[in-house]
Amino acid sequence: MGGTGDGPVAPKRTFYQRMVLRDILRRARKHQGEPLSPEDWAAVWELNDAPTARVIRQMWRALPSSPRCGMCSAPFAGPGRFVVRPLGYRPSRKNPTLCDTCVESSPPGGMKMYTGVLFADLRGFTARSEVTDSQAVAALLRRFYGCAEQVLFPEAIIDKVVGDEVMALYLPDVQRRITREQVPSLMVDHAMELLRAVGYDSPSGPFVEMGVGLDVGEAFVGNIGERAVYDFTAIGDVVNTASRLQGKARGGEILLSERVASGLPTAIGTPVALELKGKKAIEHAYRVALRARS
Repeated sequence: MGGTGDGPVAPKRTFYQRMVLRDILRRARKHQGEPLSPEDWAAVWELNDAPTARVIRQMWRALPSSPRCGMCSAPFAGPGRFVVRPLGYRPSRKNPTLCDTCVESSPPGGMKMYTGVLFADLRGFTARSEVTDSQAVAALLRRFYGCAEQVLFPEAIIDKVVGDEVMALYLPDVQRRITREQVPSLMVDHAMELLRAVGYDSPSGPFVEMGVGLDVGEAFVGNIGERAVYDFTAIGDVVNTASRLQGKARGGEILLSERVASGLPTAIGTPVALELKGKKAIEHAYRVALRARS
């Protein structure tokens, strides 16, 4: 599972991006639109630390000004943006601290990597939509999405925004600003901040009811899809587990997997044993609640 919905169409690439992609596919002996094998994709990813890539990053860093892509250092503002933007180095729609070239326009295919997954979902949204004006519903969703962006950026990549649900990824092998050891604590902090952002732990209470699910582990990450429909996302058991945990969380609650809990400096939450859809074994998790003030 990598989120729901039909999936976005791959972004239109610049001439420079198409030229680089053709060269990558030629070296991997792949046809246009054919995904790279995990070994090929990993080799391409390792090029980010090759001498040529380091020289390019030095060139980009020499161009004013910040903010910049956290991977390739391409500038997003100042005079430097006029040099790199025509080449496709513009902020990614999934995380404004990374560029389109490094994320959406990376080659088709992917590889396994350490991944943190956060799912946040609104409770009772469908029923509420049936009795609420559509314009008011749209405004509520925009407010919810705004809270998610404010809390999750710049450390997380917002992978999916589907209706009343947000899926975020934590990829320390992609994002240079975070480490593997930081991911479990960072995810819990973000989940707590997101609950507070929508109004939990406040006198007025939340403007929407929301639950959160967290898991961490190995997932298949990359530009996944067929032909013209690609999406930079993650798939695998860790994604499924986070989604199922979110489905079991009540409003104002976070359910974190045992894998997340084992990476925290101190134990939190109440241990629970859950039956999750699609899983044969009982899932051991921890329930953390943040309620509105009385």
